[in-house]
Amino acid sequence: MPDTAGVKVLVYHWVDPDPGGRLREWGLTPEAFEAQMRALAEGGYQVLSLQEVLEVVQGERPPSPKTVALTFDDGYRGHLDHVLPVLERFRFRATFFLVSDRMGGTNTWDARHGDRPRSLMGWNDAAALAARGMELGSHSRTHPFLTNLSESEMENEIRGSKETIEDRLGGPVRFFSYPHGLLDSRCRRLVASSGYAGACSSQFGGNDLGADLFQLRRSQITYYDTAWSFTFKVRTGFSIREWTRTRVAELLPRFVPGPRGVAS
Repeated sequence: MPDTAGVKVLVYHWVDPDPGGRLREWGLTPEAFEAQMRALAEGGYQVLSLQEVLEVVQGERPPSPKTVALTFDDGYRGHLDHVLPVLERFRFRATFFLVSDRMGGTNTWDARHGDRPRSLMGWNDAAALAARGMELGSHSRTHPFLTNLSESEMENEIRGSKETIEDRLGGPVRFFSYPHGLLDSRCRRLVASSGYAGACSSQFGGNDLGADLFQLRRSQITYYDTAWSFTFKVRTGFSIREWTRTRVAELLPRFVPGPRGVAS
């Protein structure tokens, strides 16, 4: 199995006995999640915080092939029942990204897909996570498509969510996760200027020395991952299909010559 350099950051959404219908891909059953965490523990993997990932990227911490980081987007209420006990059992840390203006509500941004609404944690739930050693980050105020917004609207989502979470919970918010995985140069600049230390994207691969702090790569863990495909993502940061597509794109120029040069 191939390996890709750098720390692999895994991203989860909901962990629930009912992973859903049309959006099932983004969910995981509690049994599958526990099996994956056990595989990390038995495989000798060290689970880093996002701050420690930054230290690797900045050359302040030696890289290791058996390191991962765990992140959870959206802040689902079920994380307290189905994720936190498992993390504590294995002594793993994780970062939970909150949608500040939807705390205690539901994932309204997914309503158009037709699945049942999923409950989001409230402020007391988030405080309980922080008290038990988990890190809380921002996933914007309302989970919009940031790249469709004006710059002032975008700043309100990025900076405003950070300020709200810090005011309500009394601790620093150091990391941002781009909603829907979408960003452009304005998003990146505003995240960097709003006081975040780093941000997570939906680009695949590992995070090695010199990686962009505000576009940390992550690998989505899905309902359809088998034990083998999970291991593949942990080692490469890619799904099998994504890795194959990337390798073909890298190798194709070696075998398909470009047009011959002509005088102009």
